[in-house]
Amino acid sequence: MKKRSGTAQRARSSGLKAVALHLILATATLWFAPGAMAQSPVAIGAPLTGEVVLNRDIEVRIGPNEDARIVMTLSRGKALNALGTPRGTSWTEVAIGGQPIGYVPADSLDPALMVARPVSTAGGGARAAKPGEPAVHHRNAAVVPRASWEIAAQVPAQGYVVATQPIAATEILDSKKRRGFTLRKGDVLGVIDASNGRATLSMPGRAKAVAMVDGLVGVVAPYPLPGMPPLEPGPLYAARLGEYVSHAEGLRAWQEFTAGAGSAYRDLPPMVWPVFRGPRTTYDMGLGPFTRTQVDNVCGALAQRGRDCWVIELDTF
Repeated sequence: MKKRSGTAQRARSSGLKAVALHLILATATLWFAPGAMAQSPVAIGAPLTGEVVLNRDIEVRIGPNEDARIVMTLSRGKALNALGTPRGTSWTEVAIGGQPIGYVPADSLDPALMVARPVSTAGGGARAAKPGEPAVHHRNAAVVPRASWEIAAQVPAQGYVVATQPIAATEILDSKKRRGFTLRKGDVLGVIDASNGRATLSMPGRAKAVAMVDGLVGVVAPYPLPGMPPLEPGPLYAARLGEYVSHAEGLRAWQEFTAGAGSAYRDLPPMVWPVFRGPRTTYDMGLGPFTRTQVDNVCGALAQRGRDCWVIELDTF
């Protein structure tokens, strides 16, 4: 994505600004609700509902009391959806990806928009986000050329990844035969399965392959998106809207989002991508790619609807 000079560059820049303005205004129209934000439920002592974040590690129980069976444990910072607090209890029912999972103590939940998050800096350090400022997380996702995406997307998958460096892989030819090869930087692959730090991958022209996830990064979207001109040279960002335990849950969340407030994006490829955190694999859902100005406007419009938004900087290939 190199800069062009002269008339062609000015024409492309003017066209981009028009498209960007249209996108931002359309987004604001879709998501903006007039009137002041409601007072925080925490401030008035009311039970929480909607997007929330855990303020400590917690055990999720099948019923609203300490004697109920534990169904799972969740870590501090986990994004959830609060469904309500049964009358006479101090336990709130919560859900992930629209599916109820159990009950947690009501005081373990904070409104998502009240959580302070680190903002990455050029020096690799972090600073606290200012009130109302979208936080920027370190890169854990990428945008790839449209041609590379279209080749990989010939094989349906649970999200797509790109190799950020040469990676040793093993091609599975049949039940017994194996053959080693090296993934090249920029190779885009489909994810068949990922667990315990290893991924089973699909790659057009090859059988299934297996590789360690180190060096693999989830792909948010192809570049450029259909109907949009290339973005200006410079860093690209995505608005991450949620984290899910499976690709299917992330895809369902994308479909619900584009059937409602995000209807302007319903014709785009689903933006659900894998994130590798040690032995765990989760799936993020969001929107991108954007310039920094665009993503700030998108997150600002989302905040008007009380929806949380994480800004992440994207790797580009």
